[in-house]
Amino acid sequence: MTEWTFDFTASFHSYLSPGCKICHQGASLVLFVTGHCKRGCFYCPLSAARRGKDHIFANERRVEGMKDILDEAHAIGALGTGITGGEPLLELDLVVRCLKSLKKEFGEEHHVHLYTGSLPGSSVMNKLRQAGLDEIRFHPPISDWARPHRLEDTLKEAKSMGLAAGVEIPVLEPAPLVVEAVKRADAFLNLNELEFSETNRLGLEEHGFISKEFDCGALGSEEMAREHFMIDGLRVHYCSSRFKDAVQLRERLKRRAERTSRPFDLPTADGTLVYGTITCDDLGLALNMLKILDVPPEMYSLTDGRLEIAGWILESISEDMKATGSILALEERYPVEEGPVVERIPL
Repeated sequence: MTEWTFDFTASFHSYLSPGCKICHQGASLVLFVTGHCKRGCFYCPLSAARRGKDHIFANERRVEGMKDILDEAHAIGALGTGITGGEPLLELDLVVRCLKSLKKEFGEEHHVHLYTGSLPGSSVMNKLRQAGLDEIRFHPPISDWARPHRLEDTLKEAKSMGLAAGVEIPVLEPAPLVVEAVKRADAFLNLNELEFSETNRLGLEEHGFISKEFDCGALGSEEMAREHFMIDGLRVHYCSSRFKDAVQLRERLKRRAERTSRPFDLPTADGTLVYGTITCDDLGLALNMLKILDVPPEMYSLTDGRLEIAGWILESISEDMKATGSILALEERYPVEEGPVVERIPL
């Protein structure tokens, strides 16, 4: 009998692939290599900023080259990488370069998995395996769910090469033949909650799907996963949109905050950073006041035409700083380059 692990606010599974285990820790670099894709799935949640664009992103950060990718991996202490798109195999040479660079930088223990909507032949999969790929996840179009014979053959071939192999699909209808193909190939099945976004909302609504009231998941998607996919003998994992935001993203932000925060930043339990800001027409006057007050220089920084400072220090010297005509506030923001401000509290 299969032993199911349930978390009713997040995900449930009988199996987690190595890539998923790393992702659950927030320790996986999400490497988006292209927004191009030859398919036009009505349920694709890819944002307008990425869809069809020849851009590369490492987590939330747009990058220009391998150095940027490796820097972002170091910033979160990445234990692994998930390569995605679009269709990443449209940029096969880039994927191979990334695989080799990641393995060279972090060692063979750095686990890399790749998502693809195609069913690559043995030559492509062997090229990926030789470059360092550890795990591959196939995303067949819904039109192929009723005839998954090639999918089963490709899963078996990937496993014969030493790759962990599985299928990853959104839960939008039962897929009994996909389930059987996965079981026969001794592969795994990852299920994603059907998710509404700015780009797929009309398509989903045209197909009769309704968004949940308080998150972007589709009504009925989780219930369908429980009813049709929680099958004994099937290695399956279900991941909700809430889990991706509340756990995976938060854990990744926490890892980044711990590694990139300045001496005066205060990391929070949600992975954000809190610090104080000093805005003034005469920054020289404000800087001189900080020196008079014996504020250690490592506790503040001149950034983008204003001073950023330890929040607890700013609160203790607020009256003196206001005397210089300064405008004071506490800010909380995400720990990414030009990260959005979550909250700003004037002092």
